[in-house]
Amino acid sequence: MQQISELETTLNHFLDWNKARISFLIQILQALFLVRTVNLTQIAQAFHSDAKEESVYRRIQRFFKNFSFDMSFVAVLACKFFTWGEPCILLLDRTNWKWGKTHINILVLSIEHLGIGIPIFWIVLKTGGSSATKDRVKILKRVIKAIGKNNIRVLLADREFIGEAWFRFLIEQDIPFVVRVKKNSMVEGVRQGYAVPISTLLSRLGRRRAIENHSVVLWKHRLFTSVEYRKGAREPMIIVSNRDLPDPLALYRWRWGIETLFEYLKSRGFRMEDTHMTDPKKIEKLLFILAVAVCWAYKIGELQARRVPITIKKHGRKRKSIFRVGLDLICQVLFRRDQSPMQELTVFPYLGLITEGAT
Repeated sequence: MQQISELETTLNHFLDWNKARISFLIQILQALFLVRTVNLTQIAQAFHSDAKEESVYRRIQRFFKNFSFDMSFVAVLACKFFTWGEPCILLLDRTNWKWGKTHINILVLSIEHLGIGIPIFWIVLKTGGSSATKDRVKILKRVIKAIGKNNIRVLLADREFIGEAWFRFLIEQDIPFVVRVKKNSMVEGVRQGYAVPISTLLSRLGRRRAIENHSVVLWKHRLFTSVEYRKGAREPMIIVSNRDLPDPLALYRWRWGIETLFEYLKSRGFRMEDTHMTDPKKIEKLLFILAVAVCWAYKIGELQARRVPITIKKHGRKRKSIFRVGLDLICQVLFRRDQSPMQELTVFPYLGLITEGAT
C-alpha cells in the first residue's frame, strides 16, 4: 500500500531506528486502527502475520520494553504536518484513571489546531492527583526548546494549573497565559485597602454579564482578570492573564481542544484506558504511538474534508468530526488491504508534503 510505504519513509527520516523496528511500529499502528483499542491482546489478534497470536503478543511486549524515542520527534512531526498559520496556542491539562489500585496520571501539553489539541509533549506522573510546578516547568521548557518562545501565542490551562511559583515562571519566561482560577482566590485591587475573594467581581457584572481585563494583584503578581456568568451556567468563568488581551474569554474557550484530544485518545478513538500497563516509561511509549496515530487520522480527515465537505446537520454541527472522518477512512483502506481498492489517499506525508493519489 502506497500510504504505508510513505509512512515508513517518514518515520525512517525522523527516527534513528533500524528498519525492522520501524516496520513493527507500522504494524502496531495498523492493528491499532483496526481494533481501536490499546489492549495488546486485541492488537496481536489484528496483526497481518503468519506467526501465532501468542508469538506476536510476546513480540509486542518486547517492543514496548526495548524501544526508546526522542519526544521532540512528535513536536517536529506535528509542526511539519499541520499549518499553525501564526504563533500557536498551547493547551495544558492532565488526564488520569486507575488500573486496579495503580493511578495512571499523565500531564499533556498540546497545540490547538481546528478544535483539537495536537499532543507534542507529555509526562507520566508518579502519583495520582494534581501536577507539581516542577513537572509543568519541565514540560514547558521542552516546548520552548522545540518551537521557541516567539512561536507561542498564549498558554491556556484550567484551575488546577495555578500557584505563585508557576505564574512567576511564566512571567519570567515572558509566556502569555490565560488560566482559570478558583472563585475564592484572594486578590487585591477589587476593594480598596484589603484583599477579597476574586468572586467579588461578580457583583459588578452588567447587562453583558461579563467583565474583561480588570487589574488585580494575585500572589503578588499584577494580572488582568476577566469574569463571565452565562445564563444556565453552573458557575462563573473567572480567568486571569499576564497580558491585557483582546477578548480573553473567547480565547480561553479554545482550551476545550485538549478535552477533545482526550476523548479521541479514550472513548471516541483508541480507548487508552484499556491498557494494562502501569510502568510510567511504557505509558509514555504508548502515548507516543497514540500521538502518531492521532496526527495520522486527523490529517487524513482534513484531506478528505477538502475533497468531500462534511455534512452539517440542522443544529449546525458536523455529521462527523474531522478526526472521525480520517479514522474511518484509514480503517476502510486497511480492511481492504487484501483487495484492490478503487481509491487510496497518500496518508502520511514525507517531510510535510501532502499529496493524494489513486490506484
